[in-house]
Amino acid sequence: MSAASSEHRFVHTPRSTPATPATKKPTPAEHRVQVAAARLRVTLDERLGRETPAKTKALAKEPI
Repeated sequence: MSAASSEHRFVHTPRSTPATPATKKPTPAEHRVQVAAARLRVTLDERLGRETPAKTKALAKEPI
C-alpha cells in the first residue's frame, strides 16, 4: 500500500456522536490561557491595524 492511499482516508465520526463537544466550563488554568491568548490577539490586531472581535476584547480585560 502506498503512502498516498491510506486505509483511514474515509473514516468518519459515527452519526450517534454529536458533531460539536458539549460546552463545559474551563478549568482555572484553561481560563488563564484563554485570557492570555486574548490579550496577545488584541495586541497583534492593534499592531496590524485589524479589528478585534468584542468577545475577544472582553476576555482580554478579565484578570488572570
